[in-house]
Amino acid sequence: MTRTRSLLAALLPLATLFAAAESLSVRLRLPWRELGALLFAEALALWLVAGLFAAVPAAWTLRFLERRRDPSEEPRRRQARAAGVLLAWMSGPVAAHAALDRYVGLGGNFVALDGFGPWEGVVGSFLASVLLGWIAYRLVLRFGGFAPAIVVVAASLLVGTLVRTDRVVPPAPAGALPSSSRPNLLLLVWDTTRSDRLTPYGYDRPTTPHLERLADESVLFERATSVSTFTFTSHLSMLTGVYPSTHGARLLSIRYDPRRARTLTEELRRAGYRTGAFVGTDVLAGRTGLRHGFERYSDRVDPMVCDTFAWSLVHDLQALAARAIPALGGNGSPHWFQDFQRPASGVLADALEWIQEDDPRPWFCFINLYDVHWPYLPEADGLALVSAYDGPLDGYLFRSNRWKSGTRITEADRLHVSELYDGELLELDEDVDAFLDALDLEDGSTAVLMTSDHGEAFGEAGRWKHEDILEPQVHVPMLLRPAEPTPTSRRVRERASGVDVAPTLLALAGLDPLEGTEGRSLLDPLAPDRAVFLEDRDHLDPADVRVALYEDHWKLVRLGLDPDAPFQLFDLSTDPLGVHDVASEHPRVLERMAERFLARRAERAEADRSVGAGDNRAAAGLEALGYAGK
Repeated sequence: MTRTRSLLAALLPLATLFAAAESLSVRLRLPWRELGALLFAEALALWLVAGLFAAVPAAWTLRFLERRRDPSEEPRRRQARAAGVLLAWMSGPVAAHAALDRYVGLGGNFVALDGFGPWEGVVGSFLASVLLGWIAYRLVLRFGGFAPAIVVVAASLLVGTLVRTDRVVPPAPAGALPSSSRPNLLLLVWDTTRSDRLTPYGYDRPTTPHLERLADESVLFERATSVSTFTFTSHLSMLTGVYPSTHGARLLSIRYDPRRARTLTEELRRAGYRTGAFVGTDVLAGRTGLRHGFERYSDRVDPMVCDTFAWSLVHDLQALAARAIPALGGNGSPHWFQDFQRPASGVLADALEWIQEDDPRPWFCFINLYDVHWPYLPEADGLALVSAYDGPLDGYLFRSNRWKSGTRITEADRLHVSELYDGELLELDEDVDAFLDALDLEDGSTAVLMTSDHGEAFGEAGRWKHEDILEPQVHVPMLLRPAEPTPTSRRVRERASGVDVAPTLLALAGLDPLEGTEGRSLLDPLAPDRAVFLEDRDHLDPADVRVALYEDHWKLVRLGLDPDAPFQLFDLSTDPLGVHDVASEHPRVLERMAERFLARRAERAEADRSVGAGDNRAAAGLEALGYAGK
């Protein structure tokens, strides 16, 4: 009983100390996030629970250390020993996990586990924890008593509650130009939205009636294509105006390298714009470098405590337990209240608050809305588009607890998932409409470019979600409403691409395109025979890479990076899904397009060689969001 009391007496001071340290760590690692005392409170609660669990092995350790001790030993020495042992057991597993986490890749695979690096980190972490425990033992032995514990708690509370990040506007770049009368610019990305499910694109269900009203005042591009089928690479291409093989990002290297391509954000800031980004998914978190050039980058999608090292350990332990015990699984996402995404309502509220700040400069606002991405979970309004169903599939698809492997999917199953997606679109449409109403577009000061990073498949030709380049997975909406009180609508048949976003927004601001841009401004006429590329490089296996070339109604595809890989040719005028290879029927078209394709790939040889290389430290978030084959 004395041993238990000693451990409990040490728990509160140690928990507050670790919570304060975690708050400081998050502040240093994520300086762009707005933090407050809530982070410390959440971390303190987590460390108190962790301390209670750590008290069990700590009690066993104390029993071992004290097996030959004199029962009349000085109480201060027993208390010092309890504090040191508990500190070591609280910090050791968290530190070891942080060291090992660097070597865990997508799919839970361990990278280079046969080397010494991972184990050196684990052993070193435990030894460091033992050393910290010994230091704590010596300090308590010397200064023990209630007074030092009270000082530790008070100091930790002070540090933890005062650690915060206030909103600070970075200074404008040197040589910034006056803003004059440039329009406000809104880049609105509906993540995972296929164009043929939208009312303005002729869908026969009322999924997006509000977007149709926006289309009535916009230029609508009927054949817009994403540059990839992965959220990060596609968004980075929008912001840089170059293809993925140029900016270099991919599934195994989710980071922006400013040495390879500049973003339009930098150029707009130099021109006197204030810049803000508001995203709904952890895939676009600021740690990727995507926040480069943004004065405000709002990317917190989960409670603040989820950024701590202690929670990272809890998350992974829970995920491992769910793999061993299926009953603990939560539809493939075993992480309680952490889901690596947030709803449009929160994203748009943050964006609107920023837009309405008292600042005379024109603004550029980039918004990512992740609501219609998997899982498809519409609520009250959206459920009005969902018919009665009692089958094996729900919005979690094949990661659902109710799904049984080997079940044959029927047309009714496919239709149900499709209707769930429609319901998500309806709810997102309502949220966006309220947001656009608050912007008062009729005053003619704001231009809007709405598009998507990729589409989605619902069983067409056996494909699901967006791990392929079937047309439903890459044919995206693109609407451009200029900064005019009553713009005239029109439809454009010529092909547009995600790489056109950056040059178009710069043109709206009266600025030249970025050097090296591979897109073009959609304000200019597009050639009917314009060629655009699609680079689906975001796969764990380089053999799964798909590169496509579009010319008018033709689509040329090559699977893999092998120079001898055969080409496939699709005629989208008669095969809108792009599933029937007609290469043998049109040899001249194949030869002409293949020659153009190979000329470009020769320029990308070095980028192609690096596709299978790299490391990824966002594995948990990507797997939770359905990537990596999950």
